[in-house]
Parts: sequence; C-alpha cells; structure tokens
Amino acid sequence: MKGFAAFVLLTFSLQSFSQEERIRPAIGALERHDYAQAIDALKPLAAEGLAQAQYLLGLALESAPGPQRDAPAAHAWYLRAAQAGYAPAQNNLGAMLYDGRGVPKDRKAALEWYRKAAAQGNAEALTNLGLMHSLGTEVPRDDAEAARWLKRGAEAGLPRAQHYYAIALQKGLGVPRDLEAAHRWFLMAAEGGHAPAMKELAVIYELGLGVPSDDAAARSWRERAGGAQ
Repeated sequence: MKGFAAFVLLTFSLQSFSQEERIRPAIGALERHDYAQAIDALKPLAAEGLAQAQYLLGLALESAPGPQRDAPAAHAWYLRAAQAGYAPAQNNLGAMLYDGRGVPKDRKAALEWYRKAAAQGNAEALTNLGLMHSLGTEVPRDDAEAARWLKRGAEAGLPRAQHYYAIALQKGLGVPRDLEAAHRWFLMAAEGGHAPAMKELAVIYELGLGVPSDDAAARSWRERAGGAQ
C-alpha cells in the first residue's frame, strides 16, 4: 500500500496493567528504566507461571541495554506467556518473529500470533495485521482489509494506528478519500503524542487540507513535533 511504511514495532504501555500487588515494584523499575531491578523482581514471579510477569520479564530482557539484554531469553518468556493466552505477549512474540530478533525470521508465524492477539482486541496486533495486509506480507495485499484492521486499532485508542488510518483516509487507500476525517484522526494521534502525526498536521494546516489554512497552527504543530523527537 503506497503511503504506508513497514513499522512492526515493540511498543507497550505500563499504565495498562492490572497492577497486581507483587508486580508493582517491577513496573516501577521499568518506568525508571532500571532493568536490572525489574529482571530480578520478575524472575521468581515468572517462574511461578504468572503470565503478566513472564511478559514483563520478556520486555525487560529485550529492552535492557548492553549485557543485560538477552533477546533469546525474552523470546522464551514471551512464548510462555503467549501460550497461556496473554495478548500483549502474543503481539510482542509476533514482532520478534517478524523482525527476526532473537529468533529466525518467520513472518508466517508472526501473522498467526498477531491474529491470536487481535482476536482479544490487542490494539498493537490489530495495527500490525493492518500493516501486513497493506504490504501483502504472508497475506494478499488488500487496501480495504488493511484499512479495516487499522480502523479497529485506531478506535482502540492507539496513536500509531490512528496515524496510519488517517493516511488511508487522506489518500483513499481502501476507504473513500475524506480529508476532514483524516484531519480528525491525525489530530487524535498527535494529541496522543505521536510525532509523525504532529508533522502531518503541520502540513495539513499549512496547505489547508480538509481544514482552513492556519499558519499559526502549522507552526505550533511543527514545534511540538520537534520537541517530541
């Protein structure tokens, strides 16, 4: 699909967790980027079979800098949580397989894990499925199917999905072209902190695409995008 780039990223929000009491110290450590403390706190909980802890341990091991990073071990913990049905782990396992991080690249397997996570409404997986359909990766290339998945991710509140769905509306990729609706979705993504959407809004206001031209708004969004890098 022209206009879409292939971004299948490891993304997460620590604010979305149920905050089981024993996991809170590890979440706090991850928020501080104290990966050593997080890993130490999560290992015994993950060994008990707690899927949320297994996922977070995988996340810590994959995200940690330097010698603490261990992608194969991250994959192993994601797999255990994914097999237990934990959707965020299913998505991140799919991302590792898609990119070949810590495991051989296997995009067919990535597709299946994304599908499992998407079936539970995981916004990242919904978006990743949309991008796979937009690129024709392991599925027929289909702009309409891509837009359908991206819309679901956007409606789930994911700024990245909102940005991609706005592109579809702006360019008429799988949906009728609608500049006003595209502006609304770009605005939601930008207000969610998504820098590429901020840059797009600057262009929209500069050129008056679906909204009246507004040089002040264009300048403001361009400045905000620079600060969000």
